[in-house]
Amino acid sequence: MVRRCMEFIDEAPTGAVRLKLIETLCDATSGKIFVEVEKSRLTRALAKMHEDEGRVDEACGVMQEVAIETYGALTRHEKLFFIEEQVRLCLAKKDYLRALIL
Repeated sequence: MVRRCMEFIDEAPTGAVRLKLIETLCDATSGKIFVEVEKSRLTRALAKMHEDEGRVDEACGVMQEVAIETYGALTRHEKLFFIEEQVRLCLAKKDYLRALIL
């Protein structure tokens, strides 16, 4: 069901509707192991939306909420990409200490 709903994200008429849909799907997938791949993709999409609107702090916060290292269903490539995004957003936020820890 989550995968099916994710198909509608690109079809959303406005950015506000798209944001609300992504946030709702993130809430629905939170804490559920069997949809962790979708959760990580939704989190990246949400962070990208925040960053595109100039809210780098919020984007960084969204990405930091996810402990991607614990997601077993993701490939190494996806985990690495997610961590790279976390580091990039920390550097954009000028949070050098957290970037170094990651």
